[in-house]
Amino acid sequence: MPNYTGIQIIGYGSVTSQPTQVLPDTALNAYQADAELRATTLCQVAEWTRTTFAEKLGDSRTLKIFLVPEFYFRYGGPSRPAGELGDSYPDGEQLLPIVAEKLLRRFFATESYADWLIVPGTMFWHKSAAESGATHPTYFNTVLAIRGGPGADLTPEERDANTRPCQVPTMGGLSTNQKRLMSTIDYALTEDRGEWDAALNPMFAPILGDWDWWRWHAFGVQGVAGPSGDPIVFGLEVCLEHMDAGEASGLGVLRTLAQHYPSHCPGPVPAIDVHLVTSCGMSLQPGLGIAAKVGGLAVLCDGMQPPGGATWPNVNCARVIGIDEHETHNTALAAVPLVTQRLPEPLQIGVPGQRHTPPDAVSVWETMDLQ
Repeated sequence: MPNYTGIQIIGYGSVTSQPTQVLPDTALNAYQADAELRATTLCQVAEWTRTTFAEKLGDSRTLKIFLVPEFYFRYGGPSRPAGELGDSYPDGEQLLPIVAEKLLRRFFATESYADWLIVPGTMFWHKSAAESGATHPTYFNTVLAIRGGPGADLTPEERDANTRPCQVPTMGGLSTNQKRLMSTIDYALTEDRGEWDAALNPMFAPILGDWDWWRWHAFGVQGVAGPSGDPIVFGLEVCLEHMDAGEASGLGVLRTLAQHYPSHCPGPVPAIDVHLVTSCGMSLQPGLGIAAKVGGLAVLCDGMQPPGGATWPNVNCARVIGIDEHETHNTALAAVPLVTQRLPEPLQIGVPGQRHTPPDAVSVWETMDLQ
C-alpha cells in the first residue's frame, strides 16, 4: 500500500439531534432491525457517493475519511410503552458487534474501499437498572472506527505493542471507544439525564477512564502511513469531550491526555496528525479542544438540526497554523466542498412523516495535503 500524501473528507449530513423512526408502527421494540437498517443505509450512502462522484475522489495516495455524526445509531421507536427504551438501544454491547462486524466491516472490506477510513458516528445505548446496580438505566455512547479494504489481522508485534501503555495503539479492522461524559442534551434536547451516565456508575467508571481508555483516543491504523512512511496518528473525540473531559483543566479529552501523558510515559506526547470529531451540537474548539500538531488537520461532522438556510452537511475542515502561549491552536480553512448533494429518496433516513429537515446529504471535500 502506498504512503498517503493527502486526506479527503466525505461528510454525511443526517440530523441526529432528535430520534428518527425508521421502522413501521407495527415493529415494536425492534431495536436490532432498527440498527441494521441504519447500517445498511450508511453502506448504501457510501457506495452511492463512491460511484456517483468517482471523478471527485482522490487516487490511491489519498485516504478518504467517511465521517458521520454522533447518534447516527439511536433507536427511533416505536416502543410500548412509549418511553420504555429511552430513545436508545438496550444491551448495546451485544448489538454493536452485530452492526459493526456483520454489516459495516463486512461491507467495507473490499478493494473498492481500500483507501477509506469510516467513522460511522456513535451508538447510544443503555443497560437496565437491574444490570447497572442502580435505580435507573445507565447510558453509554460508543464511537466506531472502521478500516476499509480487505485488511489483515494485526501482527503479533502489533498486538504486543498494543498492550504497552506508552505505545500509540494500532487499529486493525475496527475499533470502539466510549464518550467521556453525557451532555445535558444527549438523552433528549429538553431532558437532562446526565446523572444516568455510565461514567458516573461505580460498576463501569473504572474502565471508562482507565489509561487504555485515554490512550485509545489517539491511534494508528494498520497500513496507513503518511508521506514519510511513519504511521498517521488519528485523534477521535465525540462531541462534548472535544471541549470538556470533566477535569479541572476544562480541556477536551485529547488535550487532557497530553497533560496526563508525562505521569504515565517517559517519552514525548504523540503528535496528532488528523483530529476527527463526530458530534451533535459542537464546533471545533481552538482554545479547549483542537489537539492536532502544527500543520495537522482538525475535522468535524455535526448532526444538530441547523437553522433554515444553513450549510448542510455541517462539516468543518481546518489546518493548525500555530499554537500560541495559551495553547490555543489557531487554524485556517483547509478545504472546501467539491460537491454537495442531497441523497436520493431511497437513501433518506426515516419513515414518511419522519424524514429530516434539511434532507440527508453528502459533501465531498478537496484533498488536504498531509504535512
